[in-house]
Amino acid sequence: MDICLQDPERDDPLGGAFGAARAVRAGDFVFTSAVTGVVGLDEGVPQFADTFEDQVRVVGERVGRRLGRFGCSPGDIVDATVFVHPSVAIDPGRLLERLFELVFFGHAPALSVVRAASVYDDVLVSVKVVAYKPR
Repeated sequence: MDICLQDPERDDPLGGAFGAARAVRAGDFVFTSAVTGVVGLDEGVPQFADTFEDQVRVVGERVGRRLGRFGCSPGDIVDATVFVHPSVAIDPGRLLERLFELVFFGHAPALSVVRAASVYDDVLVSVKVVAYKPR
């Protein structure tokens, strides 16, 4: 018997112009691209929230929106990778508190935290998640 997954469903409002979908649902899983604290564009250049705390808040809101597109919520996140810019000085316990409160909303996924810069110098934090929600 052949088992065929449905074609992946993509959240790609720019029709491929960005080079990647914002998120993809494949079967019961939703995968996001890295979500940053971008708050707008200035002549096509992304503008980011000013502080680490503000960027974490924006990331939490945007993760929720991306998952919501596929009927998921932060409670459905099963895995997350967090990228923190090397210039950010934050106690690891405080970092986990802020993520738990503002991005994962009290739920604890499998988690990896990496110190890494982004292609945009102003990105202080970004989060990539995998959510699981049976259709």
